[in-house]
This record gives sequence, C-alpha cells and structure tokens, in this order.
Amino acid sequence: MPHKPYKTKGNGEPIIFLPGLFAGGWIWDTVVQNITPQGFKTFVFTDPIPVAFEGSQQKAFKELDAITENCSTPIYLVGNSLGALIALHYASQRKERVKGIVMSGAPGQLEMEAGVSLDELKSGKDEYTTLLGSRIFYDQSKIPPHAVAEVKYLFGTEKIFRNIVRWLFFSRKYDVPTVLQNMTIPIDFIWGDHDLITPIDPWILIAKQFPQTSMTIIKNSGHSPMVEQPEQFTAALLAKLLP
Repeated sequence: MPHKPYKTKGNGEPIIFLPGLFAGGWIWDTVVQNITPQGFKTFVFTDPIPVAFEGSQQKAFKELDAITENCSTPIYLVGNSLGALIALHYASQRKERVKGIVMSGAPGQLEMEAGVSLDELKSGKDEYTTLLGSRIFYDQSKIPPHAVAEVKYLFGTEKIFRNIVRWLFFSRKYDVPTVLQNMTIPIDFIWGDHDLITPIDPWILIAKQFPQTSMTIIKNSGHSPMVEQPEQFTAALLAKLLP
C-alpha cells in the first residue's frame, strides 16, 4: 500500500489542513486535537508544501483529489501561508468539492517579506534561520526547536530548495481578487495581528470588498497564529465551521 502524505483523525465532517512553505503539519496539532471531538474528520498533510507537493500544482491537485473524491460530502480546506493560497486555488477549480475555506497568513497580496534572502537561508547559518524565526513569530518563546531544524533541512536540500523557488513564483503571480470574483463559497481569513511575513492590511480590504469573505484577527500573534495562540485560533475556526 502506498504511503499517504497525510494523517487522519476523528470522524464526521471532513476537513483538510494544509501546512506552510517552511513548516509541516505539526503547526496544526493543537487545533486538530481541539476540534476533532466536535464531530470532524481531519486530514493533515504532514510535510511542508515543497515536500508534500514537491514544486507542482498538478501534484497538489492529485493529492487533494485523492481525498475529496472519497468524501461523501464537500470538504473544508484550512491552510496556513502557502497552504492557504493552494487551498484557494484548489477550491476555485473544484468548486463542487469544497464547502468553505479558512485561510491564514496567505501570500498573494503584498510580496512575502521574510527579512532574509533565499541564498542566506540556503547557507544554513544559524543567524539567518534565527532571523526568519523572529519574523514569523511574534512571541519568540513559541518557536519550537524542531522548526529551526526543519527550515535548515528544507533550504539545505537542493531539490526541495528548487521546489520552494517554484512555489514562491506561483504565489507572486497569483491574482487573488480575480479568483474571488468567481467564487461564492464562504472564505474566512484568520490572521495574526503582527504578521510581518504576509501583512494583514490588504486582506482586511479584501474581506470588506467581497461578500463571501470575512476576517478574524488573532491578537498577539505573527504569521502562524495556530501555533502562537492555538486556543484563540480554534475558537475562531469553530465559529466558522459550526452552524
């Protein structure tokens, strides 16, 4: 039996959780633990995007199709960072399979500003991974040690590094407003108020512009509020998912 790139938990309404460009599915651990008892079956992609989907939109769709084709009801997609943009893109092409989207820290508006260059991160020097962490997390004490090792591995592996570059090119060319014009499903933004990687302001404007979108701001959080403020994030997520 082929290895599945995701892990499942619970029973009930299906939800797919997508990781980010620099972090794997561990970012969703606490949120998934909190919402599973509420009647949801969760599918969490375990590896960061450039590993799980390599550098290919086609592979991303193939892996997501493998889940949605076997779900008896439309699914929710919940994504962080690049995973959020992929969730939007998938839903725009598979409208009948998606019930709603929750996006957090997505690129596609202001260019992602990591505060450190790709070449610097590729060097593997601690000073650059530390700088990236300081940009991603508002509360530096919330940075898990394995996250730093994960970034070093991703940027230090040539094939994965090339995949990262491909996905960055995808995100910088993506036209979010045009895509939203052709969508009617609910699309909810849950954003950290101190997100320096993908600043919140353009997304607040989008939430006001399109009737199917909404914005929830998580206080005292950066680019990954599901890690820094998991209880707040869970409450915001359940407010969108439960009738």
